Amino acid sequence: MSYPFYVLKFRDGEPAPMKEEVIRAVLGPVTVDGLPARGLPEWWNLRTPDGGEAEVHGDATCLSFTHVSGRLVLDRMAELARRTGAVVMPLDCPVLLQREHDRRHLPDGDLRAHAIVVPPATWSGRSIEQVVRPLPEPPRRPVPPRFAYHSGAGAMAPSDEPCVCCGQVRGWVYTGPVYGAEAPSRGICPYCIAFCKAAERYGATFNDVIDGEVPDEVAREILERTPGIPSWQSPRWLTHCGDGAEFIEPAGAEELRHFPDAVEALRRECAEWGWSAERVDAYLTALDADDQPTAYLFRCRVCGTHLACSDFT
Repeated sequence: MSYPFYVLKFRDGEPAPMKEEVIRAVLGPVTVDGLPARGLPEWWNLRTPDGGEAEVHGDATCLSFTHVSGRLVLDRMAELARRTGAVVMPLDCPVLLQREHDRRHLPDGDLRAHAIVVPPATWSGRSIEQVVRPLPEPPRRPVPPRFAYHSGAGAMAPSDEPCVCCGQVRGWVYTGPVYGAEAPSRGICPYCIAFCKAAERYGATFNDVIDGEVPDEVAREILERTPGIPSWQSPRWLTHCGDGAEFIEPAGAEELRHFPDAVEALRRECAEWGWSAERVDAYLTALDADDQPTAYLFRCRVCGTHLACSDFT
């Protein structure tokens, strides 16, 4: 791979420094002759146990990797991006993102439009390699169903197995919670949720508690025909303007800084728990989309106000 890769972190369209101690921890063990005790050199060479090599240039704001060979070098590059919240930019290829919400930080419209989100479970050197040396494209999957009260984030995964409810291979499987003594805990396709087939066949619901008063038809839509929210305890579906709100995504402090109205909703929630202002501030700072405590971001379908609730074990 003779062309360069870039690893850099964007925030609000501008490059942001990566933590030097993380750069040293990830790249230091495979740096030829090691890194200096302090600071980063202008350029240095990597060599990995599989015989891979790379030349590294730059600083904590942007590192370029050239003359790259070997999977383990790519693994180090992926690990560096993962631990610093950076993106990987192969030359003349799409940018690799770790989370969908990172897309908004990219500076250029084309970069944002073509960037690829790599799920955390598959974020590795192999993912980078597949972008620059793609495998044959698999058969195109059907478009998953659209839900009025759920963005679809985290609710389904690609699958080539038949649905346990309808018996058809739909290309997707639902991955959220299922409530009902006779309902299977996994293997239902999202189409059987959208068309109410799973609710009718198993007496299943996919959400548990609606936080507020809504018309009966809205309640049934949310409970029986809307994907649920994976949470640490029993999730609450928020309402606003007499309607169910649309669930957007699990959110941490980083995501929520774009939604001050949702943060205020969380402050009110914490106040109801009787917490001090200092404890509330610490809790909001600790919110994490992937680990507890987690916030759940909603948007009012009527007025557009953003809402949030949170939980932890």
